[in-house]
Amino acid sequence: MTDSLDFASMALQRPSVEEGLAAEEALLERVCRGEMTLGWLAWSPQDRALVMPRRHQRLDGFDEAREQLAEKGWPLLFRSTGGTPVPQSEAVVNVALALRCEVGSSAAHLEWGYRRLGDPWCDWLSWLGVANADLGAVPGAYCDGRFNVRIGGRKLVGTAQRWRRVRGSGAMALLVHGAMQVGSTPEALVEVVNAFQAAVDDPQRFSGDSHVALRQVLPDQGLEAAIPDLLARLVRSEDPSMA
Repeated sequence: MTDSLDFASMALQRPSVEEGLAAEEALLERVCRGEMTLGWLAWSPQDRALVMPRRHQRLDGFDEAREQLAEKGWPLLFRSTGGTPVPQSEAVVNVALALRCEVGSSAAHLEWGYRRLGDPWCDWLSWLGVANADLGAVPGAYCDGRFNVRIGGRKLVGTAQRWRRVRGSGAMALLVHGAMQVGSTPEALVEVVNAFQAAVDDPQRFSGDSHVALRQVLPDQGLEAAIPDLLARLVRSEDPSMA
């Protein structure tokens, strides 16, 4: 199904977790090959998995953790970015933006990449009627970072990015990704992450109170109808270049 995902569509698509992750890699690769300068994808998986960096395979107890989570209906999959395990399910909407960037000597390109995603996302939430959306860290959240999209200080969207060289060019290709919890209760997904932490004997635990789901804030919002506006704001954002 990966090849059939429409990178030019602003509709929310429904692949499996594995297909969605592969589609994001394919989107970045198209920019690296010079086939496009800007592409996007919005997807929410039809199944579920706990997704983590490959380095977690080296943890003591990983095999036992994989068996335990599989018994609970949460297979383990891997991603190219860092951080802690992140659950993917029908309760999560993923948005990826890939673009060609002319990056100069500025050391701020990582912050620029996160703001290229996060600022339009906050504007979109304001358009939906959310008054207190911003970017920042959230103590107690899994896969925390300085550029989470927050509502009232709680994590709504986790963000990540990847940079690669455009082949035969001095330009760079950026893939910036956001995973937004929209349904279910935050506690349900946090419990999955904490179950993995316990299984590999990692003492760090995360708090459901540090997370929020969009439907907790906007229970009557029609998500399918609103996602195209989010993508349009991301695509219309400022020119993808840096001095």
